[in-house]
Amino acid sequence: MIAKEFEAYLLEHEETFLTPEANLAVMVDTHNVDHALLLLSQMTYSRIPVVTADKQFVGTISLTDIMAYRLQHELPEEVFMTTDIVHMTKKDGLTVEPDYALSDVLHKLVDESFLPVVDKGGHFHGIITRKSILKAMNALMHNFTSQYKICKK
Repeated sequence: MIAKEFEAYLLEHEETFLTPEANLAVMVDTHNVDHALLLLSQMTYSRIPVVTADKQFVGTISLTDIMAYRLQHELPEEVFMTTDIVHMTKKDGLTVEPDYALSDVLHKLVDESFLPVVDKGGHFHGIITRKSILKAMNALMHNFTSQYKICKK
């Protein structure tokens, strides 16, 4: 359990670690491999969210997912390049809901670089990245005593 003062401090800075979907590069599930390869090869991210045209979360995709699909299905180049990415999307990844518990986010980010924020209806709201949480933790470690006094029991 996170100490309530630490959790309160971090949640005061929530806007710094929640990146809304409007500020993200995402793939639409009907984009083809050619489009996905172009986008992923130009970005610094290794994995990005995949959504439907109406912002329903489908999963995430990476260059590794695309290449694994190609090897598994042995498709001719012209067929492969025009295949919709929905078939290659990782659909079983970890997510959190918009009313997430901070401890849940911290536990899940140990093994993931980001967590999609998805409501019960499947609507995609954005992501929480490990990097943004680490930045918030850094601020906590440097600035906590400006608002709180630490006393030994």
